[in-house]
Amino acid sequence: MNKYILKQFQSELEETLRSVDIIDHIVISSLDGIAVTHASRKTQAIDSIAARSASFLSLGDIWEDSSGNLSCDNVIMESKTGTVVVIHMGSKLLLCMATTSDATTGLVLHQAKSCVDRLLQITQSVIQLGKKPPLVDSILHDNIANVANG
Repeated sequence: MNKYILKQFQSELEETLRSVDIIDHIVISSLDGIAVTHASRKTQAIDSIAARSASFLSLGDIWEDSSGNLSCDNVIMESKTGTVVVIHMGSKLLLCMATTSDATTGLVLHQAKSCVDRLLQITQSVIQLGKKPPLVDSILHDNIANVANG
């Protein structure tokens, strides 16, 4: 991934983590489970979170595909220790947000969707500045095209 966009993503994740105290981890990964970047309050195996998140979202996509939809919007898991939301970030990336046990599902889902919106706005801003590929690599370029086209 392009270093400029990666730095912008990292900065956004860190700011989200600072401003929302219920969040433990935010991980961006590819749909095949390769970690792209993250921000975390605790030491975690980020590669493991990325892989599990991709599997988790894939299960939701398979479920929706059997219903005639192309993919699910997000997958939510709640437990005594917290809530995990995994959400599509365009067509090739996902965002995983894990929280403390104090978090409500609605708040976590709202924070995850808001974070994805801000990240996609960062990418859109770069494209609008005329800095198209190779500055914006094909993964991000495809994501913006898919978001822009519905």
